[in-house]
Amino acid sequence: MVKEINSENNPSPFFSILSDAESIQVREVVPSTQPTIIASVQEAIKSFEQGDSNSETRSFLVTVKKPIASKPLPVATPDPKQAELISVLNKADLLLKNEDYLLARNLYSFILKREIKNPAALKGLGICLLSLGDTTASKKCFNALIGVHCSHEGNALLGMSFIKENNDLAAYDAFSQVRDASKLSVATRFNFHKEFGNCQTRLERFNEASDSYSQALSLNPRSHVVLINFGTLEIQRKRLEKATHYFQQAIEFCPTAAKAFCGIGIVAQMTGETEIAQLYFKKTLDVDCLNVVAIQQLYALAETEANWRALRIRIVQALIKDPSNLENRYLLAATLLKQNDWSGCESELSLILIKSPDHLKAKKLREELSLHRHRQGRSL
Repeated sequence: MVKEINSENNPSPFFSILSDAESIQVREVVPSTQPTIIASVQEAIKSFEQGDSNSETRSFLVTVKKPIASKPLPVATPDPKQAELISVLNKADLLLKNEDYLLARNLYSFILKREIKNPAALKGLGICLLSLGDTTASKKCFNALIGVHCSHEGNALLGMSFIKENNDLAAYDAFSQVRDASKLSVATRFNFHKEFGNCQTRLERFNEASDSYSQALSLNPRSHVVLINFGTLEIQRKRLEKATHYFQQAIEFCPTAAKAFCGIGIVAQMTGETEIAQLYFKKTLDVDCLNVVAIQQLYALAETEANWRALRIRIVQALIKDPSNLENRYLLAATLLKQNDWSGCESELSLILIKSPDHLKAKKLREELSLHRHRQGRSL
């Protein structure tokens, strides 16, 4: 066929045309008869060479079909409005990642004004509102995400909104609607398992909570927060050795994990190891002087004047940092009463009852203080 034609040996433009042709048809034209169809150029040339030498001229009709030039595919013209929304969404996601919730909220709202069902904007706005404490508005976003897009992520985030409202039953129901947690984004999946575990622990569904914490640790084995929560769960299940193991792991990964020190102290207290318990409660306060549980347990374990004096210093340090903490102020008043500092005790109780007139423990302590004074008066 045409591929066999050597255009280098036949520099004629005719052969160049043949070389570029898509198809070729050759006919020999004989004046006295109908045209004879010859299949190829090569056959035509051969026929010419072997033809009647007396023939002066032989005529051929060559039909050349040129290849059809392929048309370029039309270039899609981007929609300027859609391009703008994508750009704004990318900026909002970056702000959210950097925890700039106010600016991110504004950008997500901008997107939803133009595309009210945009799933990424609904999710992003809901997370911003949840982080800013507006759970009523965040639940609207997540419910829309569930209703319009049947989103597992929406159910997980809705449950977290209920957690923020201390509504564990509603949170449990929302979390239970997540049928396949593997479809959640990695970040949401970790928080989902962690918060579901916390919720299950508070509802005393301990076996379920253990499964949830295990799932969370499979995603982040070094999470000291989950390890502390796991340890707290094991205390409630009376599995104290396992609890201590989780607390020690948490300290290994985060040496400033105050709640882990406190957890080990509670385990020691439960097993009657008072000195070890006091040591770990003091370590807790070395890391976090505001840890109320450690102060409460040191108060419960204090027996000597030296204990009361050291505890008083700890509580004052906490109140300097957070004067509004009424529980610590109550513990200071109770400690002062143990030290027979009645005027100091009365002063602290007055501050508590001004801010919280119905503070039951403060009222009871004031009655105890009055009884001490009455006894003292009688002894005089």
